[in-house]
Amino acid sequence: MRAILKRLQKWRSPELNEPQPVNEQSFNPIHPNPIKEPTMRAIVNGKLVNLPNGATVEELRAKLPEIGNDDVMEEGFGGTKPLKENEALKDGSKVWTVPKIVKG
Repeated sequence: MRAILKRLQKWRSPELNEPQPVNEQSFNPIHPNPIKEPTMRAIVNGKLVNLPNGATVEELRAKLPEIGNDDVMEEGFGGTKPLKENEALKDGSKVWTVPKIVKG
């Protein structure tokens, strides 16, 4: 048995004997970076999107380029209302985009 173990030690690569640095992700794979800026969630065109707190419509356009120049509408209790470029989104808000009407 000792002879087999000695042979195995010869074949083992030397890097396996060195201690490996511990990765934070190996401890908590669900939350790899516990220190993050606070985020909020909004539903945009039926997709759940993480946005920074107090994100405006401009930041939403930057994060989702498929929106383009569409009008952004927020759904609320009193119906839908168009949002201006500098208006902040609320946490959990439902947002829809509508293409602009172009006469041609």
